[in-house]
Amino acid sequence: MSRKKHRDKTIIKTAGTLVSFLRHNGVRIMRYDSYSSNSIYLKLDYGLLYSIRISDHRGKEHLRYRFNVIKGYKGPRYVPTKWGWQREFYQLEPDDLNDLCMQILYMKEAKLREFGPFRYQTLMEKRQRMHATEHGFWQMAKDLG
Repeated sequence: MSRKKHRDKTIIKTAGTLVSFLRHNGVRIMRYDSYSSNSIYLKLDYGLLYSIRISDHRGKEHLRYRFNVIKGYKGPRYVPTKWGWQREFYQLEPDDLNDLCMQILYMKEAKLREFGPFRYQTLMEKRQRMHATEHGFWQMAKDLG
């Protein structure tokens, strides 16, 4: 299947800005651009900080991304899951995207306090090794550092 030719420029720009800001603030990013839709996926610190889905449509029902940026989204900000955490939904608007960035940085700060920097790094490396040979996202995504 060939790569979609008319990718939404606001989604591309949003993904680029998020990657730039988060990397500048010490978050490791893996990026996957969907071949069949306008979705871009960002895995943060090899999943320790979950993943962001940036798109112009609702996602597949069986996939549950923690952070969701959806163009034209109208709905609740937080949706509880059966696993005890909430999915978060943001619009492609500067204030929402600022909130998303700050939420991720607060989460990283809390996990660094919980684990300490050396254990946190060890956990990231372990996740990277553990999933490196998995099909799908882990093999197809670009590790942007």
